[in-house]
Amino acid sequence: MTSLLVFLLSGALLVVVDGHLLRRSGTAYLRELGENAGPMNQLVTVVFHLGALGLVALLAVVPMDLGSAPETLVGRIGVLLLVLAVAHAVTTAVLGRVRARHESEVLSAEVARRG
Repeated sequence: MTSLLVFLLSGALLVVVDGHLLRRSGTAYLRELGENAGPMNQLVTVVFHLGALGLVALLAVVPMDLGSAPETLVGRIGVLLLVLAVAHAVTTAVLGRVRARHESEVLSAEVARRG
């Protein structure tokens, strides 16, 4: 029971810290969107938080026995870190697609205006 609580608290803390970093960097990354940058970044980071916290909850109950309780806890945290890395990469890719789409729209509007 104690290792489960340690894992859940550690996992939630990792998700919150990573989500905070994504939100800060996403705001700067999407700044070109103007007034839409904040809401779009918030939407993407909320989805990250919900998905990542769901994964923490699932990893907490998936059977994993690596010997002793500390070894199992370290194994769970290792899997969590790998999953968070993938979630972080996917979120960063989504932010990149949003930015690229906006840049394409701006370029198309500029070409249409000059043409």
